[in-house]
This record gives sequence, structure tokens and C-alpha cells, in this order.
Amino acid sequence: MLIYRNVAMVMVATLFLQAAMGALGVALPLAMSGAGWGRPAIGAVIAAFGAGFALGAWLSPGMIRSVGHIRAYAGYAGGAAALTLMLSLGDHFLWWLITRFGFGICAAGLFAVAESWIADATPSERRGAVISVYQIIGRAGLIAGPFLIALPGFDARDGFIMAGAAMALALTPIVFTRRAQPSLPTGETVPVTRLFSIAPAAAAAAFTAGLLNSGVLGFMPIWAGSLDPLNAAGGAALLMAVIYLGSMVTQWPAGIISDKMDRRLVIAALSIMSGCFALILVVMPNPDLLLAAILVGLWGAASLAYYSVAVAHAADRSRVEELPAIASGMLLVWAAGSTLGPIVAGIAYSGPLGPRGLFLFAAVVSCILAAGMMWRRRARKPVSEDERQPFVNLQATSAELAEIEAPEDELDRV
Repeated sequence: MLIYRNVAMVMVATLFLQAAMGALGVALPLAMSGAGWGRPAIGAVIAAFGAGFALGAWLSPGMIRSVGHIRAYAGYAGGAAALTLMLSLGDHFLWWLITRFGFGICAAGLFAVAESWIADATPSERRGAVISVYQIIGRAGLIAGPFLIALPGFDARDGFIMAGAAMALALTPIVFTRRAQPSLPTGETVPVTRLFSIAPAAAAAAFTAGLLNSGVLGFMPIWAGSLDPLNAAGGAALLMAVIYLGSMVTQWPAGIISDKMDRRLVIAALSIMSGCFALILVVMPNPDLLLAAILVGLWGAASLAYYSVAVAHAADRSRVEELPAIASGMLLVWAAGSTLGPIVAGIAYSGPLGPRGLFLFAAVVSCILAAGMMWRRRARKPVSEDERQPFVNLQATSAELAEIEAPEDELDRV
């Protein structure tokens, strides 16, 4: 229990942080759609978060080294809360584009601080259990967050205030903690060209995960709202919740299976499943809300599960000491995809096919990824089971959890 006490406040802060992000993931698309924005403009604002996240992931290790974890977290959380509340001041395109870009920078910094803290406080033999608890708490926040704006009498703009409040609450557990601050991060990363040289399949999967998931998830609330116009926020919250729940259920089984076989096969299988469910939604673009929840839940269970398998595959192709830098490079590749994905998805959604175009985009991208994984299997032999690194559930939040190692003196953190 000592290990969990060391990181309890960080996990509580993460719960509030993810709840705020979950609420914004529903409130912002619904607000933009309600204001009559075109789908490409909506996609550009959603993409601004990915661009900011990429910059924040690159800058945050240096910021943490300069001012320490607590000050960095306080600065990032304060900035994120302010930027979230500023969304309610107006709905001008450029204004929201800038605020979402800034929020992306702050979000990357918050995840870097939190996960660096967890990595430093967790011995390597307990990393699987601690990361599991951390990921479950984070997913719980993402699942609960969208329902904050589905409360009776609330609209999408009220969601900005609720999300801003949750973001401010994420600051409280950290600044009041009595635990010692962790050691400072190194901030090492692998150049993208080297990452593609070491593990091109892993890099392609990371880019596709950002491209596909950020694009589809960004427009999912708008599509969900069209299925139940009288309760758009409630329908959107339900669909987003089941997507994250589905991914939480399949994440570890997919990882465990990938420890026993070629990870590229697992990525290909998940991509095929994702593409199949997307194709069903192309054929049935207007199902009732219950059927829609089942279909998107199954889609999310497949599509949101392969990023961590891709990171594990990249780890198999590299030296153990390179894993933090590899994970950082993978995160930047994912962020590049998440910047492009919403723009492409917005164009697809605005075309003559409407929501069918969005799901067709998802199906095509998934099939291309699956084909690429099978081609790479023919081009390069899989890593033997003895040489594989054990699967660790690393999400596209930061690379700091890859640095988990035994603390020098656990008693210092009691």
C-alpha cells in the first residue's frame, strides 16, 4: 500500500484532469455545431489541441527541470483552467483556435508532471499494477466527465465552466501533497527518422492512432447529438462513455496476447475489427441510440487499444535504456497524426456522404493500417518471444511512465 500512498494525490488530480478533458470533448464540438460552424472549421479547432499537445510534450521536460514538478503542475493547471473558462467568452473561430492550442500545451505538461511523478515513485516490479490503477482512474474520469454537461438545465457552454472547475480542482491535490518531489526528467527523445528506421510498423500505428481516433472522437458528439436532438448532450455523453469503457476493457487482453505472438498481428486484427464496425456505421448512419452505443463501443474497444501495443513493439526493437526516448518519439508521432486527423475528418464529414463520410474515412484508414502491418510481417521477421519486453499499458499522454525504475530510497517518500 505504500506505493499507492506515494502517488495517491497524483491519481486524484488525474481523475479531475481527465474528467475536465472528457467534458470538453463533448461540450466543445456541440457548442461549435450549435453555433453553425462548418465541419472543416470544427476540425481545425480540434486539431489545434493536437498541435499544442505536440509542442507541450516537447517543452514540458525542460519546464519541469527549470521549476520543479509542483510549480510546473500549478502553472499548467492554472493555464488550462483559465483557457477553458475563456471559451465561454465568445465563439470566434480564431479565439477558440488559440485557446485550444494553448490548452493542448498545458495538457501535455500536466500529463508529463503526473506520469513523471508516478514513474519516480514506483519500483519496476510493481509498475504493471500501478500503471493499471492509474489508467483505470484516468478512464473513469474520461467516462464520467461528459456527463457533467448532460445535467438537467445545462448546455454546452455551461460545460466550459464545469470543465474549468474540474481543471482547477486537479490542482488542489498536488499543491497540498506532503510527499517529496520526484527526480527531474531527462527529456530524451528519438528522432522520428530513427523511430521509423527502428520500428516502422510501430511508428505507422502510432500516427494512425492519432489520425483516426482524434478525428472520429472529435466529431462523435456531433453525430451522437443528431441521433437524439432533444437530448444531444446526454446522447453524446453516452456514446463517448461507452467508447472509453470499451477501450479500457480490451487494452490489457490485447497487450497480454501481444506478449505471446507478433504484435503486428495484434495491431492488424484490432485494425480490421475497427474497420468492420466503421463500415457497419457507413451502412447504418442513423441507428437508434442504443444500437449506436453498442457499435461505437465495439469500435472504440478495437481502435483505441493498439497504440500501447505499438509502443511495446517499438520497445521490442530497441534497447531497454532507449525505451523512454522511444516512447517520447512515439508520442510526437501520435500528436502529428492527431493534428491532421480532425482536419481530414471534418472534410470527410462535410462532404456529400455526411456522417457516412466520417465512418468511411475511419474504415479506409483502418484497412490501410492492417494491410501495412501484414506487409511489414513479410518484410521483417518478428521479435522472438524471449527478446520481447513485457507489455506495459502506455497511453498517448506522456512518455514518463516508460522511465519507471526502483526508487533509491522508498522511505524518503513516506
